[in-house]
Amino acid sequence: MAKKKIDNFSELARMLGISKNQLSNILSEKYNPIKSNVVELAKFFGVEPVDLLEKDKKG
Repeated sequence: MAKKKIDNFSELARMLGISKNQLSNILSEKYNPIKSNVVELAKFFGVEPVDLLEKDKKG
């Protein structure tokens, strides 16, 4: 988010055209994302969709 100069999740949700609750659900470990949402987030951040789906390798 820092690269895009986004200060908080509320701003990110607004920029993505979704609610804060939807963004919170997407970022939750329990969330099973819809392919189109993952693709849109990946485009926004300039990464590959798989980069968003990989688990944190640190733990």
